[in-house]
Amino acid sequence: MSNNLAGIPGTRVHVDVTSLFDVYCELNCPVNHTENHTKQNNPNVISIKEKFPTNFRDDKILKMLQLFASTPCETDDVPMVMYSFVLTAEDTHWRFCFCRYDFDSNSIMLILTRLPWHETFFNMLTTLFELKQRQSNDFHTFLTNCYKAAVPSRGDITLVPVSGSRKMFSIEQPSFYKLPCIPDNHNLTVFYNLATPKIMLSIIASLLQERRIIITSHQPDRHSACVQAANALLYPMEWQHTYIPILPLQLRDYLMGPMPYLIGVPISVLDTICRGELGDAIIFNCDVGTYESCYNDVQLLPHSIVKDMQDQFRNSKQRNDEFISYVFLLMMVRLVGNYRDGIKFESDPFFCDNAFLSKSPETNHKFLHKFLSTSMCVHFLRTRLSMIKHGPMIWDRFEMESALHTQRKKSRCCGGIKKKKFKETDEIYEPLNSFQNQLFKSLEITETIKSQLQRLRKCQQYDDAKTHADMKELFGSLRYTLAYATSAYNSLEAQNVEEMKNLGYTEINTSTLNSEPIQEKRASSRTRYNG
Repeated sequence: MSNNLAGIPGTRVHVDVTSLFDVYCELNCPVNHTENHTKQNNPNVISIKEKFPTNFRDDKILKMLQLFASTPCETDDVPMVMYSFVLTAEDTHWRFCFCRYDFDSNSIMLILTRLPWHETFFNMLTTLFELKQRQSNDFHTFLTNCYKAAVPSRGDITLVPVSGSRKMFSIEQPSFYKLPCIPDNHNLTVFYNLATPKIMLSIIASLLQERRIIITSHQPDRHSACVQAANALLYPMEWQHTYIPILPLQLRDYLMGPMPYLIGVPISVLDTICRGELGDAIIFNCDVGTYESCYNDVQLLPHSIVKDMQDQFRNSKQRNDEFISYVFLLMMVRLVGNYRDGIKFESDPFFCDNAFLSKSPETNHKFLHKFLSTSMCVHFLRTRLSMIKHGPMIWDRFEMESALHTQRKKSRCCGGIKKKKFKETDEIYEPLNSFQNQLFKSLEITETIKSQLQRLRKCQQYDDAKTHADMKELFGSLRYTLAYATSAYNSLEAQNVEEMKNLGYTEINTSTLNSEPIQEKRASSRTRYNG
């Protein structure tokens, strides 16, 4: 699950979460189930040793946790495994379960939460394990403090003291503007280490066609991570069909179903099924790197987009940081980044396929004709239309990159100047966390925006920076305010023209600033992995 979608109304991740986690459990896993499939994944032989809070009484959820979390009891070749899985509620919302399996004690520590913050909860499990080894009350004190801790809003940090030490455990809500990074993002790092870029592209292309996809491995942390990373690379889309990062033996009949799915399957479970029963299901084996498919879905994507992605994968030496996520995001931007061209307004906003296609490159039409009818695209458009109608309009990384992509296209059409390279760092997003959350908190245009733009216009440093070789420090605080305020203006113009004119932004854009320097600064706002 992409953190960029967390908290967006209409997605499958809960909004307005008030508690950091729902329940903590420790499970006893007394026997190795590999030798006896009749006992494998049987919740009756997996007992709950400890539970917090003790008044958590949802027996249905507890049985599901015992069923899904017991899969790693097959694994006996590693001392410890960190993995996660997802439970889907009746309202289609997801709950995330983060687990730490210790082979020496045959026990599983797990945290059930509504927040898809993988790194935060994996670190919390590690801290809990270390405290538990001390045989003191520090473990329960820290667990209680985390349970009572406030869920931080975007841009804020909640600090929880680690009992028995001077350390503080930091809890930070992921930014709308950062993509999953290697090696910081566990799921993406595992996926990239086990799959070649060619296989990754093939899996994403098949997901866009809503196929039946199986990712399998002997180790549940592998197929679980790969399933969740593949879903994250669909951003800004979100998989709408059957989604099971870890499939217990009792649920293997899901694999024979005709509906689209994305499922992580232990090899011991997959071996109980004849290949013919799986039909046209696509199978990626993480352990050996084999990819079996009767489709060539990459050929269905626009050729120019595929070629550019292959060139980036082949030529770029940089594979860490946001590189992988950004390449796939740029693919989605080029496919549906201009979705606003299809939005029309009558009594309510609605999406017109023909209007959208008329503004899209003809080379994309064949793919888009089918893709617009997929569940993930329909859900994406419905969610964005709802935000436009009811607010707040979330200005996430996809919206930002789409606006910048449109600006670059216009710049090329108008004979734009040569772009400068600019290495992105975390500093780029710090101004956005404070300023952009105010900018798009609602459709109201706040006085904060007006004062920020007026300050830009009067700032003498701005003119001095035009000839300065290194504009990084100044533009970290000023350039993004200007560039994304421009994007905000273009994006909200349709439904908010009069309010936007009150900003006085048009005057700044046309009279105060020369067009050529603006083009240069907008171009330099991009990092980019172009080899």
